[in-house]
Amino acid sequence: MAKRSFLLLPVVLASALAGAQVLGQGPGVPEPDFKNAFVGSSLACSQQPHTIYVPQPVAERAKIKARLLNLLRDSLYDDAKGIVNIARENEIKKLANKLKSSRTD
Repeated sequence: MAKRSFLLLPVVLASALAGAQVLGQGPGVPEPDFKNAFVGSSLACSQQPHTIYVPQPVAERAKIKARLLNLLRDSLYDDAKGIVNIARENEIKKLANKLKSSRTD
């Protein structure tokens, strides 16, 4: 049995190598240009950049939400470790109240 496995090993390796070479030589697949990708060639965009204007109240509310989400995530990780940060909890309450009071219904 061991002799049979030993003879089968080169056949399997040869077929795997041949299969890998065939996959790498797909028809019509261009070779990636690694030289220009790593040298730092400049890329140009054919479209002009778009400018999006956000109203000031929306931007302020988004900043508050982002800060609150970061604090809540940090608080969750600390809760899992058994750490209590009173200052952060107070800031979370303050930001949540600010969001609640500035909500436009």
